[in-house]
Amino acid sequence: MRTLYFTIWAGKFIGQQYMSIYLRGFPFIDDFIVGMIMSMGYLITTVAQLVWGNIADHSKTKNRILNIALVGFSAGLLMLILPAHTSITSLIACAFLFYVFIAIPGLMSDSIVVENTAKMNVSFGIVKCFSSAGAGAIALVMFFLSFRITIEPVTGFTMAFFATMLALVPAYFLPPTKGHAYGTRGSKDKKDKNPNASFRAILQNRKLTLLLLYVLLMFIAIQATNVFIGIYYATEEGMNAGLGQYGLFYAICIGLETCLMVLGNRLILSLKIYHVFTLVGFAASFRSLILFLAPNLYVIQLCAIGHMLIFAPLWTRLAPYVNDIVPQEMQATGQAAWYMMAFGLGPMIGAALGGVIAGGFGIRMLFMASSAMLFVLTIVFSFLFRWQYKSAAA
Repeated sequence: MRTLYFTIWAGKFIGQQYMSIYLRGFPFIDDFIVGMIMSMGYLITTVAQLVWGNIADHSKTKNRILNIALVGFSAGLLMLILPAHTSITSLIACAFLFYVFIAIPGLMSDSIVVENTAKMNVSFGIVKCFSSAGAGAIALVMFFLSFRITIEPVTGFTMAFFATMLALVPAYFLPPTKGHAYGTRGSKDKKDKNPNASFRAILQNRKLTLLLLYVLLMFIAIQATNVFIGIYYATEEGMNAGLGQYGLFYAICIGLETCLMVLGNRLILSLKIYHVFTLVGFAASFRSLILFLAPNLYVIQLCAIGHMLIFAPLWTRLAPYVNDIVPQEMQATGQAAWYMMAFGLGPMIGAALGGVIAGGFGIRMLFMASSAMLFVLTIVFSFLFRWQYKSAAA
């Protein structure tokens, strides 16, 4: 499970962080078009996660869906880098194929691992931290390679392809994990039709509904920053540090994230869920504010603290929390629901919004707007989650 997370997220990291830089490198694409392409890509991701999550719940084993997703993501990476894209049409087509699969390996691995770590009496957070370790490792490799060769996004996509294909090895050794709704689709016997196994049943869950709204709005603001942070950090539009230094920057961010997931696992698990979400929101606002205010690369490194406090608590608590509040028959779909918000619908709106603001007012103003939005959302949701927690306790 640890090796699986390490390899999957090594590939996923490159796909997420280098896509905007890759697109911006074409002469026929500007900041606004980058935002629009990535927004449409995340719309495809949103639909894909719902479809694949539902298929997994009704599959004989979720493992089979994981393998399909890994092969599909690898194919998407190859289609981005092998053809010589001379027009926006071919580039968009290949980018959309890439987005069909980018989130599915992570979704399937979470669904399988959460279920099996519970049986093994192992903390999910300790296993999940290897996803951060994989992302940090490949970012560090990119930094060291920059001393030998000129790093381009194509270099990163090539490494991501091999990492994703390598993930098929640990995926093969995972324990077979069945879809809990397997055999109920198309059945005429009412005994086989579980009323919990429906999207309507999930959306009637108040805890999940509030969680999905929080994840959606927070990731709109977070992704508006994430889409353009690479362009700002690595290219002439901002600090012009290059992709090698950008790799080091993210290696530091993810290194701190991994350390907190390992060393602070018990502390994070001891926090009430609304405390976790409040911490995440303020950390995200702090990170965007630093990007807006930072006069140089040295100050920008403070963003690593914000990154750590955003993603370490989220990765440690979110997947187990979702499994606790949805019916067993819909666990994969429940995971797909928050993945859809965090890696689909939220980023879709955030990328479009970021493209509009960056195209009209500049990337730094985008960071300021993101920080303000995150601050306000955190205040509002801290009250909502606290009220829901007290109501449930009563």
